[in-house]
Amino acid sequence: MRILVYSLNCAPELTGIGKYVGEMVESLVGLGHEVRVVTGPPFYPEWKRHEGFSAWRYSTEDFKGAKVIRAPMYVPTRPTGLKRLIHLFSFAVTSLPVMFGHIRWRPEVVWVVEPPLFAAPAALTIARICGARAWLHIQDYEVEVGFSLGLMK
Repeated sequence: MRILVYSLNCAPELTGIGKYVGEMVESLVGLGHEVRVVTGPPFYPEWKRHEGFSAWRYSTEDFKGAKVIRAPMYVPTRPTGLKRLIHLFSFAVTSLPVMFGHIRWRPEVVWVVEPPLFAAPAALTIARICGARAWLHIQDYEVEVGFSLGLMK
């Protein structure tokens, strides 16, 4: 099965959503699925781009048998409520052409990990165009997290 994973975070992040998505991708590849991932450069939990990754260029790599395409995005060093929203929105915008580029690949499942909710419409659109199943996995609600961390009022 061709599975397109759409997530702000992915391995090599060692905690949170990146760790979870990386492990899920590895498992899906291990089960024989063809997996592609559209994600951003790793930055969490330090809120700093990891060494060897660009926050301003697109890149492609192999992760344990899955093709990973990283879209550039704004990563604030001190995330406030507004900066965090800009961060999430920047990923949704820069990853959009990569997502639409997968129409010819014809995924059978488009799996989007929330956050960012801004990315969900693109995932649903791609799934509908391709006749694929769309899956929205809610890991965290970014707005709720912003309130609970005191980043938003």
